[in-house]
Amino acid sequence: MFKNSGLLTFYAETSLHMGAGTSVSYVDLPIQRERHTEFPLIQATGIKGVIREFAKRNWQDEIKVEVIFGPEDGEKFASCITFTDARILLFPVRSVSGIFAWITCPFILKRFKRDLESAGMTLSNFSIPEPSDENKIIIANNTLLKVQGTSQVMLEEFVFEIENRKSAQGIAESIKNYLPETGAFVDLINTLPSRLAIVSNNIFRDFVKMAVEINTRIKINQTTGVVEEHALFSEELIPSESIFYSLVFFNDPYSKTNSVKDAKNVEKEIIKLFNGFPLLQLGGDETTGRGLVRVKFTPAQTNQGGAQ
Repeated sequence: MFKNSGLLTFYAETSLHMGAGTSVSYVDLPIQRERHTEFPLIQATGIKGVIREFAKRNWQDEIKVEVIFGPEDGEKFASCITFTDARILLFPVRSVSGIFAWITCPFILKRFKRDLESAGMTLSNFSIPEPSDENKIIIANNTLLKVQGTSQVMLEEFVFEIENRKSAQGIAESIKNYLPETGAFVDLINTLPSRLAIVSNNIFRDFVKMAVEINTRIKINQTTGVVEEHALFSEELIPSESIFYSLVFFNDPYSKTNSVKDAKNVEKEIIKLFNGFPLLQLGGDETTGRGLVRVKFTPAQTNQGGAQ
């Protein structure tokens, strides 16, 4: 059994490519997706590797890194920290009014609530509404996304009839507690209640399949300065402003040091590591600015408005 737990949230500042290898579809390099839902995800192996390197640079203590994240060879003892795959929570979609909306769906919200309960974190004021049909959309505040003079919201090229539900406001306020609160993020995140849109499960699946970015790239021959033959390829990208979450579980270290003796010490080290909402780089295309994510860690025992 795990002794401590918490929640990591990832706010994509730039588009993100967590590669799933090559594909025979029209996209050569697709993103990672859940097999059963086709929702985007970030696999835990990539998350743990990046955070390990971040800790190594910050702590400058090889022994502490090895005790918490496990040795590189994996033969001496196991890691005492566990990360789950990062699941999508909010997905940005173009809006005719208000520039963009953050969409989610009942399936995502129910799973988020269930996952938090698994980590010992209970959400209050989190009653999950469902659109009455697939042509309807639930929004908390219709002033930003509403098409002027109508009772409609237009996302991409699709038009939805508005259903106002007060519970959507509570959901937005609860989610805000888990997002980074730094710099310009404060102003944008404060608009979440006005940007949040709850669509049906099927519509959400369609958006996360069709509303991703497709980037076409080429390779230039450094000798001739022209495009190399057969060097054209395309890659799929998760758009910036996407928000994911991952659960974190702690246990007593299998190897102890003076600074890391139990799960509580491990959690304290992780809290300090993520103090200040650091910027990490996930996935490929690091040198072209892809995959910059702002991270927030929320311990399970922290009471933050919607979380108890």
